[in-house]
Amino acid sequence: MNLADTTGIWTDITGAWNQAHAHLRPLADRLALPPAQCHACPGECGGDAVDVVAHLRTGGAWRERNPVRYCFGCNRYFAQTHNGTGGAPHAHDAGIVRVDARLWSTSPTFLNIEPTTRCNFSCWYCVGRHMKQQDITVENFTQVLDNFPSLKTIALVGEGEPLMHKGFFKMARLAADRGIHVVTLSNGSTLSSSNVRKICESGITYLSVSIDSFDPATFASSRIGGDLQQVLNGIRRLRDFRDANGYHYPKIGLKGTLFEHTQDQLPQIAAMAKEYGFEIFESFQALNPMRTYVPIYPREKLAELKRSDTVAMAIARDTPLANEALQSVQSFFDDEGIDIDKNGTPNGLRAGCDEQWIYSLLSGDVTPCCQIKTPISPTWNLFSHSIDQILSDRLYENTRFNLWNGLFPRYCGGCWKTRQPAH
Repeated sequence: MNLADTTGIWTDITGAWNQAHAHLRPLADRLALPPAQCHACPGECGGDAVDVVAHLRTGGAWRERNPVRYCFGCNRYFAQTHNGTGGAPHAHDAGIVRVDARLWSTSPTFLNIEPTTRCNFSCWYCVGRHMKQQDITVENFTQVLDNFPSLKTIALVGEGEPLMHKGFFKMARLAADRGIHVVTLSNGSTLSSSNVRKICESGITYLSVSIDSFDPATFASSRIGGDLQQVLNGIRRLRDFRDANGYHYPKIGLKGTLFEHTQDQLPQIAAMAKEYGFEIFESFQALNPMRTYVPIYPREKLAELKRSDTVAMAIARDTPLANEALQSVQSFFDDEGIDIDKNGTPNGLRAGCDEQWIYSLLSGDVTPCCQIKTPISPTWNLFSHSIDQILSDRLYENTRFNLWNGLFPRYCGGCWKTRQPAH
């Protein structure tokens, strides 16, 4: 059925829906939808209703990706029954016997977990400086690996500097010894000779470093506490040691944040990075407008948020130039057989979120994405629950159901996915 087709007869399928998964329910308390996506109840109550997507089985076969209208007033689900051309309904159409609305990605192999919230930089836009300063324990990290047997890639990345964790290299080695790809993100300030050796010996596949400007003074104005030349020298030291001693990994990636005054610097940053030994271009971003981040920004910096879309367009414009200088991260991970897709499958109705990564705070608490810093449920904890238990948790499933359908909780406010136009 064409999701844009709204002709036909609405049939109450509440019984079939509740028999399949009564806990999957559209959020009433959510970010506002465009008026065109807000409807009246197809039944008689006249309440407010919203569309979601599900597979529907009639007496004959599955009809995939059908719109289902849910009414908040009478708590009922309705599906359209027709022949797809506006004509009379098929005889079997009204007999919907099964419903499957679990259409989001459910087989994750990639975990992003925070090693630490501590950092030797004080970047003004970093939410980590406003979080409790602590480390994950190696014992709890090992428990995470035990509880996630399908894990193929782990990103030791969070709101702190991973190399400040005294057990970082041990954790990387524990994962690598299980055949898990290890990737990490560093500020590049601690790439001493001893750390460079440990990085190569620990089996890390990929290490990216954040560079916000090619100018040392401008770099220091955002990466507070950082010395650009020290970072670049560390990258060169890592590349030279790796190559001289026959190590294939880690490959070295570039990422960063740009602002209004640096929005045109990406090509120069990429060229400089290549000169010092960077190999891969990962991504650049504008200032994060998420509701979970905005409260920590200094008042004098809030004007930057009004220009974040312009900065994002400049980044999109110059990214192809950066990829001429450096290999794209997608190409690199394709070569390595690492699945880094975070977009999943679209719902066909509106922009949604189908994160295929699992994200965990250093407390072991899984949240819907890396920008949600508050635990949601004690049962979403990788120290005490297996990944299968978390994925099948009723609240977790309902959260993923709503995110996939583009019915965003209020904590998603500001995310670029919530600001995408309707399909």
